[in-house]
Amino acid sequence: MKSLRRFCGDAAGLLFVFGFAVLRPSRFWPPKWMLRRIAASAEVRAERKAAEEKLLTRVREIEAGVPWLRALDVVIRDECVDVRGHHISLFEANPSTRESMRCRMSAFIVFSPDRDPEDAVAEIRRTFPPPDGLSADGISESLRWDTAERKVAPNVASKAVRTRVTRRHGEKSLGQLREEHGVLCMWALYGQTYFTVV
Repeated sequence: MKSLRRFCGDAAGLLFVFGFAVLRPSRFWPPKWMLRRIAASAEVRAERKAAEEKLLTRVREIEAGVPWLRALDVVIRDECVDVRGHHISLFEANPSTRESMRCRMSAFIVFSPDRDPEDAVAEIRRTFPPPDGLSADGISESLRWDTAERKVAPNVASKAVRTRVTRRHGEKSLGQLREEHGVLCMWALYGQTYFTVV
């Protein structure tokens, strides 16, 4: 009976240590309301404005570099995402450096070519190629188009604390643009994280 009691005590102790390691208060701090307040602060707004200007500068370069590309819409998606659930590890070297929130902005140029989309994208890559890897401004780019299996759409974060979407050409959905113009292409510009909360 004594050994059973000792075993139960040891098991309870291990469960407590495991629970504290995984569910320690730092995993829940700061609370979401504080993350939302940080995301709306003057410091983050200044970083957000600088990130948006970088993206819009690149959008203007693309539009000047591909004269036949007529944007049906330019979508700017700004998100601050709670990333705490992304790092569950008991053996992390320095758990105090883990992040709570990342703010990132991306731009999506939506257009419909007057030819086969694969040919249009091939011409862009030949005459005005997107950079390989990250550009000097830390922007990663990709070109995609509608296929039978998958339609283009801006990426959406699942745990956004704050989201702001701005559109150059009004509020028509991608579905409405497809009905009016046919197959859509999307030139995606993914900016690096512009603000981080640890």
